[in-house]
Amino acid sequence: MEQLKSNKKVPFLPQDIPFNDDQRQWLGGFLAGLHTRLLVKEEHVSTTSAPQQQIKPLTIIYGSQTGNAEGVAEEAAEIAKNHGLSPLVIDMDDADLTQLSQAERLLVVTSTYGEGEMPDNAQALWDDISSANAPRFDNTYYSVLALGDTNYDDFCLAGIQWDERLEALGATRIAERVDCDVAFESPAQEWIAETLPTIAQKGSNGHSDVVPSAAPAATKKAKSKFNRDNPFEAELISTYILNKPGSGKETCHYEFSLLDTNESYDAGDAINLIPSNRPDIVEELISILGARKEQHEQYDGHTLALQTIFSEHLEIRIPSKEFITEVAARSGNAEFIGKLEEGPQSLNDFLWGLDCVDLLTKYAPTAFTASDFIRLAKPLAPRAYSISSSIKKHHNQVHLTIASVRYTQDNRTHNGVCSTFLADICKPGDKVKCYFAPNKHFSVPEDASAPIIMVGPGTGIAPFRGFLEERAATQATGDNWLFFGDRQKACDFLYQEELEAMQQSGILTRLDLAFSRDQTQKIYVQDKMQEQGAELFSWLERGAYFYVCGDAFRMAKDVDKALHDVVAEHGGLDAEQAQAYVASLKKQKRYVRDVY
Repeated sequence: MEQLKSNKKVPFLPQDIPFNDDQRQWLGGFLAGLHTRLLVKEEHVSTTSAPQQQIKPLTIIYGSQTGNAEGVAEEAAEIAKNHGLSPLVIDMDDADLTQLSQAERLLVVTSTYGEGEMPDNAQALWDDISSANAPRFDNTYYSVLALGDTNYDDFCLAGIQWDERLEALGATRIAERVDCDVAFESPAQEWIAETLPTIAQKGSNGHSDVVPSAAPAATKKAKSKFNRDNPFEAELISTYILNKPGSGKETCHYEFSLLDTNESYDAGDAINLIPSNRPDIVEELISILGARKEQHEQYDGHTLALQTIFSEHLEIRIPSKEFITEVAARSGNAEFIGKLEEGPQSLNDFLWGLDCVDLLTKYAPTAFTASDFIRLAKPLAPRAYSISSSIKKHHNQVHLTIASVRYTQDNRTHNGVCSTFLADICKPGDKVKCYFAPNKHFSVPEDASAPIIMVGPGTGIAPFRGFLEERAATQATGDNWLFFGDRQKACDFLYQEELEAMQQSGILTRLDLAFSRDQTQKIYVQDKMQEQGAELFSWLERGAYFYVCGDAFRMAKDVDKALHDVVAEHGGLDAEQAQAYVASLKKQKRYVRDVY
């Protein structure tokens, strides 16, 4: 790496430093942050004693499904100003590829959605840059930060593809791509600290990057001081089950108080909850490891009781890839090892529904110690949930709609980490650690007269309850249409009384319902969309926004296909034209999804 004008390099940790991975990650992030602050001070001194250098443009594009990549991009832009750079942050949906190829300095921050897919706001630009006639980037210096989750097979694939494609088009990589797991904050800070001083030295002074003008930005809220490492505590004030007797589901409504936090949110945002692991699975795991809950072990540079480590710090239900690989190796089980070698899909089918206790019990009941498990497990990750309220109606409150995950396999009961932490362990008056995750793209239109169409079966209704409350509170005049579905109307019609009251008041213009088990042939929300295709297309033609929330792997794909079919049939378009029509909706931010 080139030296800075101060001859100070970005700090790095020697490979043989005697720390574990978590300690290295924490210390690396600390040093990166300290380095950036020192550079700020140094540049402040230099600019007061010498003529100011010419500002150099920096383009930062982001692909984000839930807002994390956007947040990192904005953070990089703020720090870039301290390095003599003039940053412009652009949503990938707003970027024109021909103009982008003329950028001398380019940073790419992108998450990976679903099974290795581009985020919704990145797909169109990716299609353009992937084409055979994409422009060259010969005069561009770049680096990529990829956000992902190692529990998925195609970890950080979107970032990997951007990195490789820019290189193939002639761009010059100035810092190696960094692939971040769920705990992305520290590695992201290190990447920012490394790339900015380096890219600031590249290219010519006074060169004006030709980039598309971003739409006028809305007034930004002050960035919250709360995050994964510094959550606030929200008091649970009320909870009740939304399903009626006879349902095979347990979907709960939760209300939390925001009093004394000074925190707020917008309809469409999400909240990250930090749960504790259930005591019963903590006891099971400690027992099978032949350990004692009071024994002390090393974790993250501290000596803690095993019960504390397993309850508060580690992902003990969902096995990490490293743990799975090690169990297979120590088990000596030929079938297990064979599935591991066959590839992700075969392995996933083989291990479906099994948690860490299942794996140990079935394949390696005496092969692991507590310290072995600690070394192989991932940190306990926050759980993100779509907010199902508007703060304009419920002052100082945030509401959630969460299905309790419970199932039985091999005569053993399995429980979701956060959903049953809330349903079984938390009581009104208890406080839960959390922090908000803004999602500015998934929000009600700024134009209060614009119609909106919402597709949210099951718990996918959550943000749309918030949307309707928001539209009512702001006296928005636009029409509102909701497609909702579940299993049985008699017991699974979530928020039935509220929705029917909204219909009567006029705030909910149309309500189309699809209860799959109420007739011989199953009916889903996508079927209702096609049934009402002519009307749906007419709403789109008069400027409606189309929102989808819920299951990413089946429902969202089926709804997307239905939307294309409706547009083709009722717009008189062929498949290619319908695809272009839907792409235009996405480009205008009129087709957005909150899927998981």
